[in-house]
Amino acid sequence: MTQRVRQKGEKMKKRILAFMCALAVAGTSPNLLPAFQVRAAAREVMGKSYYISSIHGDNSKSGTSEREAWETLDKLKQVKLEPGDQVLLEKGSVFQGYIHLQDVHGTEETPIKIGSYGTAEAKPRIDAEGQGVWYQSYNGAVDNQKHRSQGYVSSAILLYDVDFVEVSGLEITNASDDFEFFKGATASASQIDDRMDRTGVSGIAKDGGTMEHVYLDNLYIHNVDGNLEDKHMNNGGIQMNVLPPADEGATGIARYHDVKITNCHVKDVSRAGICVGYTYQSGKFNGKAISDTVAKTYGHTELLFEGNYVQNVGNDGIVAMYAYRPLIQRNVSDRAGADLDGKYDITSKYPDTNQTIFWQPFCAAIWPWKCKDAVFQYNEVFDTVDCQDGQPWDIDWSDGTVYQYNYSHNNGGGCLMICGVEAYQGMFRYNISQNDLKGLIGLADANPQGKIYNNVFYIGKDLNTKMFIDKSNYNGAAELKNNIFYNVSTGKNASEVIVKTGRTYANNIFFGYEGQTLPAGSITADPKFVNPGQAPESSQAGKLHNREVFDGYKLQDDSPAINAGTLTEGMAKYDFFGNQVGAQPDIGAYESGTAETVLALGGDSVLVEDGKIKRLPKTMTVGELKEQLVFARDVSLSILKNGKEAGDGEKVTEDMAVKLVRGSETKEYAVELAKQLVYRDYEPDAQMRAGVTAGNAENGSSQWASSSDSTPASNVLDGNNATIWHTSWDNTSQSDVWIKIDLGSSKPIARFTYVPRQNNTSGIITKYKVEVSSDGNSWTQAAEGTWAGDSSTKYAEFMQVNARYIRLTGIESVPMNGSKPAGSAAEIRVGYLEEEN
Repeated sequence: MTQRVRQKGEKMKKRILAFMCALAVAGTSPNLLPAFQVRAAAREVMGKSYYISSIHGDNSKSGTSEREAWETLDKLKQVKLEPGDQVLLEKGSVFQGYIHLQDVHGTEETPIKIGSYGTAEAKPRIDAEGQGVWYQSYNGAVDNQKHRSQGYVSSAILLYDVDFVEVSGLEITNASDDFEFFKGATASASQIDDRMDRTGVSGIAKDGGTMEHVYLDNLYIHNVDGNLEDKHMNNGGIQMNVLPPADEGATGIARYHDVKITNCHVKDVSRAGICVGYTYQSGKFNGKAISDTVAKTYGHTELLFEGNYVQNVGNDGIVAMYAYRPLIQRNVSDRAGADLDGKYDITSKYPDTNQTIFWQPFCAAIWPWKCKDAVFQYNEVFDTVDCQDGQPWDIDWSDGTVYQYNYSHNNGGGCLMICGVEAYQGMFRYNISQNDLKGLIGLADANPQGKIYNNVFYIGKDLNTKMFIDKSNYNGAAELKNNIFYNVSTGKNASEVIVKTGRTYANNIFFGYEGQTLPAGSITADPKFVNPGQAPESSQAGKLHNREVFDGYKLQDDSPAINAGTLTEGMAKYDFFGNQVGAQPDIGAYESGTAETVLALGGDSVLVEDGKIKRLPKTMTVGELKEQLVFARDVSLSILKNGKEAGDGEKVTEDMAVKLVRGSETKEYAVELAKQLVYRDYEPDAQMRAGVTAGNAENGSSQWASSSDSTPASNVLDGNNATIWHTSWDNTSQSDVWIKIDLGSSKPIARFTYVPRQNNTSGIITKYKVEVSSDGNSWTQAAEGTWAGDSSTKYAEFMQVNARYIRLTGIESVPMNGSKPAGSAAEIRVGYLEEEN
């Protein structure tokens, strides 16, 4: 616990500022946070309890016992909540109003709780009905300037700079009496674009540094009629975001730590179901590779979504954003993207303007954005609406995403999308897809090579589902191993192009693809499932299915898939059904346990090659290493140090060895610890030059910077943030907003650092691409993305390459005088990666 939090607990200084808006909803899993229901006489707690009942309450009473309950929520405006306090609403009550808390803090030992009491079956309900209005602002553009960045929000429950708080056992709505025009009678752009954002439960971190221990459990949130498009505003069922602090130096970086949203049912809400959480620090996450340091310093940590049911939500179902190792498990999504169904797609027009209704008509069910090492497991997704995307799973501009042990059925956009150039090091393993639609796998252009292995993709009925989405911009790379593609549909597509440049295949089974051109070495024999195509076709009211219902995808004893797979980097230790995976894995999502003939070792997050186990963190223990190693069930494994077995709690060292034993056969592997890579910048020297062109503050068709202009390109290398490069002050087209650096010779390059001008926003680049070149003529794109339009330092990180030249192009930038295209920079540095001693 931080010193700031300890001080909050010791001094109890934080106060409630307002209870302003309507209610909200949230939840957490039963094994993490028990449903919060209490009776006054049966419980002793530190702090006061306040009781509110719309059935038996009376605002003239004290509110401090069941018999003295208040009647309405607005009585809470008179209360200063302290650590250990409880706000209890009677079951069966219905309240018109909201609960807003600002700058209120419990402690780790005595959190503030909002919950229920009484014996009725119905949860206490809060109907916000557009009340509880507050103002949200990012103080500038967000990562995509088309997204709204400020405006009024109505929230039933608002937790604004609030932590060590637990909310559970409530029903929440925030309906509008004019929302029906979204369901088929939209007449004008303003009816959608200008609509106020609404939420059930809102969270904001801003002026208190790290907000910790925010638990939402067993909430039923429904009929929240928010804006259909606003993505980064607090808009939908549950949304928590981070705004720029008034004085970050004094309060610290705003972010979340220890957020648990569990066992919540979120239904019929617009826009998203559950989302945590956009941040003003988004610019720190640019580039494919997201460092642990960046993610832990500026992003959210210990984020858990578990046991939630999102149903008929207007757009995205569950989204984790800007988080380090978030865990999203055992959730169910049913018909995500409901507001995009039918007319609300990219071709729909407003009758009054003939403009398209949605500028962003796409969604996915459960996915990450700009997360590091997110894990999605044991989730089920059904019936996601077909739109521009429409997949249940989406590896989207994140680093190290893992999807495992999930099930999907009848999703309009297919099964999996790997989206874009910054969908880095993604892995999709041991999942089952049954009768998903359109195209099973979407590989967007320029995406890094995702790993897709040991999955089952089943196509039956009369579906014409393709293996790959075949849009013109879906030609990305992938590595596909140990998968079973099983197509017994009567309407199958016989002319699909499966083999494409950049996609590598090994040990896959393609059954039912007769007459197709398949990758070399493919197996076409029947894999002999026990009973395929019999997995669930619908959710069971948000409850996960028992694993036994998927037994049809296990293998018969004489299956050609048994022991026919190949060990691959990132091998899971367990299969879809929880069985231990061996060193000769079966093809598909099931591991039969059939005796193996090879004594070998594989690894999950560690690399096993050349008789060594590599990339081991210096902090890893022996017990942790054992959990990462993959080996056959009839093999015993031990980790030795000086010939003796090491204890599970010992740190791994390079003088250890991993020993495998099967009968009289033995094999040993050496241990190699990972080298830490750090970024270093090249310091400007006599060889390094900054260059621009005509229309870009310099004369001539291609000249290097001189001192003849008042804001020359050379200023970006002078070490002075007060001097700037700026494009022509007269007329510059957006295509001329670029600047290049000549390093003088070919060098390793892995990062571009952009320091915007500090005293004005004119020309600050907000959407960019970075290219590299060996000769200054032929350019290769290394990175692209968006930056906030503020003065904070921006980074574009990418796979290290050797090049002499690097060029930054401003695809979008803050205009000069409100309308003229412009580009500017205070400083630019070019960086590389090296091993830290």
